Amino acid sequence: MEFVITTEEKLREIISECISQSTPTPTSPLSSKVRYLYSINELADFLNCSPVTAQKLKNSGKIRFSQFGRKCIFTSDQVLEDISKIQR
Repeated sequence: MEFVITTEEKLREIISECISQSTPTPTSPLSSKVRYLYSINELADFLNCSPVTAQKLKNSGKIRFSQFGRKCIFTSDQVLEDISKIQR
């Protein structure tokens, strides 16, 4: 086991940096309101398809997502962009 000694300020800085890196960010700086979809059911509702179809799109890698543990998070901007690429 390894111990690290640091100051409270440095620890806060490290935690803030980790949080900012793990938070999904919008792909386009022009989009002011990004909607986050926190489940396959929310993705299915957003795409107006069945949860099975949404799951297949996710599993095939056609739709980008961030994963935190078992939780998948989709960004509406990315989903729309990925869907438009599929339809071409």
